[in-house]
Amino acid sequence: MTTPNTPLWRRITIGIACCTFIIGGSIPIATWLNIPHHYGVTGSSLFLLSSCFIALMGLTALIGTGVGRNIHRIARRYQTLHRWIGITTGSLLAMGFLAGALTLFAAPLQQWSIARLPPPSPLETSLLPLDKTTLDTLGVHTPLQYRITLTSPTTAQLSLPLAPELPLALPAAQILIHQISPHTSSLYYLAPTPAPSFIGGLHRRMGLPLPEPWAMPIIGIICLFYGLALLSGVILLLPGMWRNLMTVRLHGRARRRWLDLHSLLGLCSMPFHLIIALTTALFAFFPLFCSISDTHIVSESKQNTHSLISPESVLTQLHTLAPHFQPYRLDYILSPITADTLAARVMLHAPLYSPNPLSSKPLQTYPFLFVQGIDTYNPMIGRDRASITLNPYTGSVLEETNLSSHQSLARRLLTWCLALHFGSFGGEFVRWLYIILALCGVGFFHTANQLWLNTHRKTIKKKSSRLESSTTLWLDRITEGSLMGCLLGLCGVIALSPLTTHLIPLGNITKMASLPSIAQTSMMRLYQHITLFYYTCFALSILSCATFPRYIYRVLILILSASFLTTALTIVTLRHTAMQNTATCSLTLALALATISLWASAGFILTKRMSFLPHLSVKDPPTPEA
Repeated sequence: MTTPNTPLWRRITIGIACCTFIIGGSIPIATWLNIPHHYGVTGSSLFLLSSCFIALMGLTALIGTGVGRNIHRIARRYQTLHRWIGITTGSLLAMGFLAGALTLFAAPLQQWSIARLPPPSPLETSLLPLDKTTLDTLGVHTPLQYRITLTSPTTAQLSLPLAPELPLALPAAQILIHQISPHTSSLYYLAPTPAPSFIGGLHRRMGLPLPEPWAMPIIGIICLFYGLALLSGVILLLPGMWRNLMTVRLHGRARRRWLDLHSLLGLCSMPFHLIIALTTALFAFFPLFCSISDTHIVSESKQNTHSLISPESVLTQLHTLAPHFQPYRLDYILSPITADTLAARVMLHAPLYSPNPLSSKPLQTYPFLFVQGIDTYNPMIGRDRASITLNPYTGSVLEETNLSSHQSLARRLLTWCLALHFGSFGGEFVRWLYIILALCGVGFFHTANQLWLNTHRKTIKKKSSRLESSTTLWLDRITEGSLMGCLLGLCGVIALSPLTTHLIPLGNITKMASLPSIAQTSMMRLYQHITLFYYTCFALSILSCATFPRYIYRVLILILSASFLTTALTIVTLRHTAMQNTATCSLTLALALATISLWASAGFILTKRMSFLPHLSVKDPPTPEA
């Protein structure tokens, strides 16, 4: 137990032990209450989310327990804790938010980076069956999967994925089939870029160069402390909140300016940050419940008939079942393998994923039709992640867990919690709102770092300037270098995305048998190259920040970042893929605004420096001796 005189570090240690007990103990408690059996993964997720919230509130209360009349001592505890959490986790959280802003455009970035595709076919002739000889020549005889990508209400693109494409994994290369005439088709090999997958992984790991199963527990702990810093900041802000509410003093001491900006950003986006902290902790700790599932799959015997339900019939049936559901992809998976099953897709399609999701899953080997789409009138489990699974022959519903309009009350509550994390509701307006909130989050954590550094710089007597110590000097370089390095690396990855996408006409069909193995190896190699490129930019940024003068370093990074984005915009504009649909138009507009802002920031720093140089050349007159 703690007493009023218990040191802060001991309180934190006891609080961490209590949080571990609460979150870890939620597993046997959930099992004892039989929650997995009655409510499945939905009830278990809500139970874990509640456990994280209780642990967070308990940790906050434990820090502040003490003698009631000694309010200043309690405030100092929260202030010390708030500052140290900010300086130790602020850079990671800022990088996570910066990458998170780009994940809002993950699907549009994939379309944006691909060269112009062959013209789509009419929807009624899009499901073009191939004979077995052609499939064996293509090397895709197992697993057999047709993919119908809807480009408009009446046209679609037929393709054959060469590997299972699971959510949160690398994209699969595919063979596009362009129907020239009723009996003539041309084939293309399409290898999409792994850049969106890399950006998504970087966001989930908050920039940590660790495998995801190792990084997620660390991320969960960081998010609990992140929530603790939020609550302690509100406690510190309450006494003078109404006196200085919405006030930013741009003149005067730098510390006061950073404090006003930090308080304004934190107060305006407090609910957003709190839901981000809790849901990220849920994602990090959910592998504790990876053996639980609430997916109810109807057992059906495997169909041997070749009469697949037509895409028109599927769309008509779905419009009747869920009028607001807008499908954009139909996957006819006719011969699933153990790595691509209905149960695995259902579990991974929700963001409540596990590093080893198949360890305790029953393997389903019957065919199924997996339909993905969006629903602008209902929350979705993830951005562009509404889905339903049908029988590919009869059209009967096999699974509708992630179809928002057909969810139970508990599942809908969980969906709303996750939709508030991903911004997967409200269409394009909410997408742009979340981009603004994510960028404000970057500024929120950067101002927290600057506050700590300004507080710990040594004051020089009789002067308004402050003296840098070795600690503040290197922390200043590391925090700014890491954030600017993340910016430079992400801009470079966006520039690489059009260059790492390949669309090749397949003229010699006799050499295509080895395409599946070649495609998987090539995709993994591209992902490794993008990872190496990003962390090289990141390391060079930190090294440059420690080597060059500050204004030269900032101008250099801003110019390089703007050049990367300018290159990407030029390439996609020449390819005529920048304005394919509403989502790609939004991405082009966002990148254009970012490019203009980066060029303008670099010009502003140079102009300010050049105007300051004449004042440096004028020497002050010597002071007369006494």
